[in-house]
Amino acid sequence: MSLELFKSPLIKLETLIRKLEINTGQPHRQSPFEGIVKPEFPPEKPAPQIVKEQQIEKKEQQEQVQQQEKKEVANPKQEKQQQQKQQQPAKPKPQVPQPGPQIPPEYQDIANIDIRVGEFVKVWKHPESENLYCEQINIGTEVREIASGLQKYIPIEEVTGLCLVLANLKGRKLAGFMSNGMVLCASNADHTKIEILKPAPGSVVGERVKIQGKEEYFNDALEKELNPKKKNWENAQPLLKVDQQLQATWNGQLLITSAGPIKAQTLADGSIS
Repeated sequence: MSLELFKSPLIKLETLIRKLEINTGQPHRQSPFEGIVKPEFPPEKPAPQIVKEQQIEKKEQQEQVQQQEKKEVANPKQEKQQQQKQQQPAKPKPQVPQPGPQIPPEYQDIANIDIRVGEFVKVWKHPESENLYCEQINIGTEVREIASGLQKYIPIEEVTGLCLVLANLKGRKLAGFMSNGMVLCASNADHTKIEILKPAPGSVVGERVKIQGKEEYFNDALEKELNPKKKNWENAQPLLKVDQQLQATWNGQLLITSAGPIKAQTLADGSIS
């Protein structure tokens, strides 16, 4: 039987198979009839999915080349920065402040009172008062102006040197002069004699007065200005005394600076205010 009878359907079949291969992206497999029939196919076009994958692959290759080029340009600078970081000493981790000790209730008032070592800078008589001295006192962080009712008790030439200042007392006007603190003094029972309390020689201007053996209660977490409603000073002041050795005490416990105890000159068993 002549193959010419089947040539036309074979061509159609070959054409259909080839189109299916192209559309599905399958590789072409040689037909046993290609030696007999040679259908003319249009130029081969890749399937849409293959084209899309090729485009994606090409784009990724371009991006990789661009990234590599950027790295090659930036690498010298980055390497230098990395070397500098490695040469720098490691920064210490910030220390978290530890909470201070719990202050017992009986020490709350005295611990909230900020008594500082001060030094008289300038003293003059109040122009409108026979009782007051006007003073400039260095308390370490600043020079305070304070008025003290000492004119009738202490000669002005003796109002000099170191002293103790109640630094967080609320300021008030005395005879028109704004007084920002109070100089602590010892007095006898009938308040006819008054002496300025003196810290131990070598005390540092600005340091805080503390209770011996209870120093940990006197930290910097205190009120900048005493709250009058809490009455810290009013509660603590009656317990401030001078003992028989002329040493300043609170509730029988020594008041000290870093250099030692605070003293009166002659007033044993006196009060402090």
